Amino acid sequence: MTVVRAVAGVSLLALLPALVGARVRPACEGGVSCASPSGPGARQVPAPADVRQARLDVHVTDETQAAGLAGVALWFGDRGFPEDISHALRTVYVALVDGEAHAAFEQLDPGRYAVTVYHDKNDNREFDKNWVGMPREAWGVSNNVRPRLRAPRFDEAVLNLSAGEHTIDIRIE
Repeated sequence: MTVVRAVAGVSLLALLPALVGARVRPACEGGVSCASPSGPGARQVPAPADVRQARLDVHVTDETQAAGLAGVALWFGDRGFPEDISHALRTVYVALVDGEAHAAFEQLDPGRYAVTVYHDKNDNREFDKNWVGMPREAWGVSNNVRPRLRAPRFDEAVLNLSAGEHTIDIRIE
């Protein structure tokens, strides 16, 4: 049986490869191995950020109110669209200043999305309606769809986002 004793100032783990005859590759910055399949000593570079993602900038115009809060919801499907924002993919609240607001949704996979916006006049973060179900707060959707006597459908408001940056304008009335 072989007994291994610690040498002053040297860790047993550091000596282990030498004891078993193994080769150790040096570590580069961040613990990434310097060796790679393309040749000895070649340096591995971390993959760049995914450039196949989309960004959507939403510009909101409210001609009826100059100030307040706008609830902006991004949808990835028709479930709950357009009123039940608990089913939205993302929701942000932004200030309306001089009747305008801006919201941004980043790191989106390319695909079919829709956007709803409403002016949250009483800051309760709910889309308020009267007893008949008609909106009490100004609203709008992507593609500025405004059907009469019914809510807009997801397929009417859908945006086909490809990779890159996109900007849309939504009027709320």
